[in-house]
Amino acid sequence: MTAWLAGRFLYFATWAAMTLGPLAARFLPRRWLFRVSDVLATIGYRCFSGFRNRSKTNIATVFGETMSAGAIDAMAHQSLKNIMRSCAEVAIALQASESDLRGLAPLVGTDHLDAALAKGSGVLVLTAHLGNFFLIGSRLAIEGYPVSVLVNPPRDSRLAKLMEKYRSQIRLKEIQARPRREALRALQNSLRRNNITIIISDEFRRGRGVEAAFFGRTVIARRGPATVALRTGAAIVPAYMVRQPDGSLKLVIEPELELDRSGKGAAQIRENVIRMTRWVEEIVRAYPDQWNWMNIRFWAMHDLSPTVVHDRSGKQCEI
Repeated sequence: MTAWLAGRFLYFATWAAMTLGPLAARFLPRRWLFRVSDVLATIGYRCFSGFRNRSKTNIATVFGETMSAGAIDAMAHQSLKNIMRSCAEVAIALQASESDLRGLAPLVGTDHLDAALAKGSGVLVLTAHLGNFFLIGSRLAIEGYPVSVLVNPPRDSRLAKLMEKYRSQIRLKEIQARPRREALRALQNSLRRNNITIIISDEFRRGRGVEAAFFGRTVIARRGPATVALRTGAAIVPAYMVRQPDGSLKLVIEPELELDRSGKGAAQIRENVIRMTRWVEEIVRAYPDQWNWMNIRFWAMHDLSPTVVHDRSGKQCEI
């Protein structure tokens, strides 16, 4: 299958799952719905070698010296299970009342968010593709917070429209990330009204950005959140919705991230991007099996040599 066909199939499969998921959530008990999502994750993990191999390679790059090949495989598999279960929880949220949604994800740390909003310059909620990041904005919205999310829609128009519809249903407003000038204008206007915008900051890929250390390697981190925060005076408040050992969710809001606001030049932007990336590393280190390991590319060539790990028999192998 060519890369183009694989991409089209993946879009179709995602659209089909998002269409059928809410229907299944109406009739299946939650435990059955989660079992179905786990089975689908296992099938996908075995069938989509690109996701599996890239996730395993990235995990081995970070943890290869301390984890066996079997443990690396298990973590990559669990990462996909987390993604699929998050989709099932979104399907549940589409049918849920506000009280049910509160019960689905208790909230901790609203005092940190309130303190940041009291400054009057708006808040950028910094988060990552970890746990169930889909529902962070919805959970805040039902508490009465004025919240939107910065989104980069998929190229497939059918999938993009469906996702926009679902965001609206789960009480979430969106700001389109493109065109960039319009996105920046909308974001700045929202912050001037002392609103909250959720920004996912862990898409470490090729392109313009700031070189930052991540698990001792080099990644290209986006400078947008730091630039906006310096221009507008907005506070940056880290938050994440993490899965608990019993499978339940909890939304944790941390204290405002301290920024270097001594100027608005390149040096300050770089320093603040580094601080944000450091936070992402800390939260991924705490919950590595709940992070999407596809969202990272290491660029330091000396760090990209094959990683030696040990298989279950203790034999050395390269990944």
